[in-house]
Amino acid sequence: MPPNDRMTDRPPWKVLVVDDDPTSQLLIHTALAPMSFNGRRLELLAAKSLAEARQLLERHHTDIAVALIDMVVELPCAGLALAEHIRHRLHNHRMRLLLHTDLARLGPQCQALQACDINGYLDKAVGDPARLWPGVLTALRAWQEVSGLQRAIEELRHRSVTDPLTGLNNPSTLRQALTRALSGGQRRQEPLTVLFLDVDNFKLINDEQGHLRGDEVLRGVGEALRTNSRLEDSCYRYGGDEFLVILPNCSVAQVEANYLPRLMAAFAALGVSVSHGAADAGPRFYPSADELIRCADERMYQRKRALRREPQGMLRPAAA
Repeated sequence: MPPNDRMTDRPPWKVLVVDDDPTSQLLIHTALAPMSFNGRRLELLAAKSLAEARQLLERHHTDIAVALIDMVVELPCAGLALAEHIRHRLHNHRMRLLLHTDLARLGPQCQALQACDINGYLDKAVGDPARLWPGVLTALRAWQEVSGLQRAIEELRHRSVTDPLTGLNNPSTLRQALTRALSGGQRRQEPLTVLFLDVDNFKLINDEQGHLRGDEVLRGVGEALRTNSRLEDSCYRYGGDEFLVILPNCSVAQVEANYLPRLMAAFAALGVSVSHGAADAGPRFYPSADELIRCADERMYQRKRALRREPQGMLRPAAA
């Protein structure tokens, strides 16, 4: 697309050009610098050596859409080594790699090229800079398509593990995450606590105030958990009006002294009562994930049953 097309304020496309020949660098810059794609100009990052290329890649490789690499940079197969570095050391499989070389002289190196995940080849022997842009344009389109697919996959993955109402984790990965956390705690000889929570009288809230109010309460509980938990904690909507929090490197005593008071204050501000039960592991004994969840769940229901009774022994209305 010519440069006089309507531009936007979006950032430019970053294109890495790796070539130790000054004349070739100038030809590439002349051919590509004026171009744009989808309203975004090209920003050329020039590297005249492998060392320069690796420095630029360390700083920018997640933003570089296309790398235009000469096969011979200081060494005969340096371009292939750089492609290997991008794919297997930087683990970047989104960047489009174009090998700019004399295709007639590749010969026995063609088999090695297949292993490097090269996305395209531009014939350096032709010497016509006008032929560079179509190849780079095709690579930019491919980068855009790959990026769109990756975003879609990530969105699907996020939806598969996230509760849509509260934004917390759903139970699909709970046992796997808790098992991993228990293994880490045992390896480091650190405690770990599971906190089980249940909204009191939730059925009554739904019946008397409506399901919209019920959803509002659940969202509020989820937000209270999210804002009062540490980054290393994992919060789950376990099901219905039940929630669970994994707190690594934290004992039940620490949870009751520091975490629960903040949490209960946040729930009180919402106008809801939440029963809770906590169980910890380590540093002497580490049960299975299921055993720890069952213990926290049982303690929560013990507390809920106790709170149904008045001090005089009178029963309160049953909670949900």
